[in-house]
Amino acid sequence: MLRSFLPSRRQALALLCGVLALGACGESSRGGERTSRPVPLDSEQPQLDRVGAFAFRGAVEVVGAGSGVGGLSGLAITDGGQRMVAISDVGAVVSGRLHHEGGRLAGIGDITVRRLPGLPPRRGLARPDDSEEIVALPDGVWLVSFEGLHRIRRYASGPDEPNGAPAGLPLPPGLESRPPNSGLEALTRLHDGRLLTLAEGPDNGVAERSAWIGRPPLRGRDDWEAFTYRAERGFRPVGATTLPDGDVLVLERRFSLLGGFKSRIARVRTADLRPGATVAGEELARLEPPLLTENFEGIAAVPGTGGETLVYLVSDDNFNALQRTYLVLLALPDSRVVRAP
Repeated sequence: MLRSFLPSRRQALALLCGVLALGACGESSRGGERTSRPVPLDSEQPQLDRVGAFAFRGAVEVVGAGSGVGGLSGLAITDGGQRMVAISDVGAVVSGRLHHEGGRLAGIGDITVRRLPGLPPRRGLARPDDSEEIVALPDGVWLVSFEGLHRIRRYASGPDEPNGAPAGLPLPPGLESRPPNSGLEALTRLHDGRLLTLAEGPDNGVAERSAWIGRPPLRGRDDWEAFTYRAERGFRPVGATTLPDGDVLVLERRFSLLGGFKSRIARVRTADLRPGATVAGEELARLEPPLLTENFEGIAAVPGTGGETLVYLVSDDNFNALQRTYLVLLALPDSRVVRAP
């Protein structure tokens, strides 16, 4: 979540309404009509279909009267690419059915919003429900990372999304003492079963960010091995996903009052992920004006057809009336193609 983008009084009220809609009003909510509309990669060049190493396969904006759809920070794509499951900054699970036409993302339907189970209530400025990343494991278990009150929770298999009472996982050493907005924004499962997590870190312009690899079954903090992730200066890692070939895509975000939002996608080789190493990814694409930009915080990858990899991005609108909730579909033509033109 981007806390340097402070909400106005009206925006804060909208956030409060979203929290209330997911609390006492029920476990699941469909309140109002939620629809999606297509948006181009470049409004001045609507036929533009490439960004860096990726082919652009469509983008949609979630619109409508649903107060709970917002603040989306983590993303999983399930059912062979037919369903999205996202989590938000207010402890909500937002799911929907993806519609594709001719290989392009055409819309999102059947959108539902429900509260993550087992979350403690907010008290004052404490934010125990600030969920930032979601990972679907092969055995049906779900992992969700939180910041503010830094932790990782394990949820039993549910009906296509996290369900049941959560259990805690050991945290990397020293994470508990980090500032509220410097927690585990990125979390993904590597192909060998280990977990990779990256700390967003403070907005201080430093490129190096704390990162860890967790060795299952994660019985204690000693099962975490530390390394350093080097983002582009001014950018912060906010999401990660594992590619079909085992490498990792890291989503980085930058925000400034003058420049607005910028995002970049970097590819990290699995072979470089070693304890004590300093790892920098290779940039594959950058989203910045005049291209479609927003506070993109979630990323997920699934195999496509013919060797391509489908990569989805979701944006966190911070419950701000001036921002938007976008879902973007990109395609990496071949998992071995890493050079951006």
